[in-house]
Amino acid sequence: MRPAVGLGAVLDTGETSAPPDQTGLDDATIFDILGNERRRVCLHCLAEHETALSVSALSQQVANVVADAETDSDELYDSVYISLCQTHLPKLDAVGLVEYEQDRKRVRKGPRFDAIRDQFEAARTTEDQSSDSFRSETIVRVLTVAIGAAAVVSPPAARTVLLFGLVSVHCLILILASTIGY
Repeated sequence: MRPAVGLGAVLDTGETSAPPDQTGLDDATIFDILGNERRRVCLHCLAEHETALSVSALSQQVANVVADAETDSDELYDSVYISLCQTHLPKLDAVGLVEYEQDRKRVRKGPRFDAIRDQFEAARTTEDQSSDSFRSETIVRVLTVAIGAAAVVSPPAARTVLLFGLVSVHCLILILASTIGY
């Protein structure tokens, strides 16, 4: 049996098992890795670079992304740098997603990085679909308010036409959304 590559390897439980798939990473490990914002951002940053990065440069990029309106990324840098060095990079290295050279403070994509790349692409596709859906929903809402307002102030004959048009627009949007898959 081969050593476990997953949470057991990170936690050093001493258990051994065969990897569940060709990447050697099980779903629980992938979810655990992606469950932390700093690790996700770290992996996204590495995905954008073909060469190794210094931990300092990576920490600055991660701090820039995770900083919020109340916290400046420069103030956050030290915390990010320490957590990457002590926690996140060793964990990512243990499962083969990165190669972390602690002595040189350098990090690059590891041999199992492609296992996570698929998750990034799936998330990006979902975000794109969500964005498209949001745009169509916004258009429908604006049309509903505009047509509804016009119907309220219109004479009765025009009101019927406007309301029928409103129902038609909603039906058309529902049909399009179901065929496109939103």
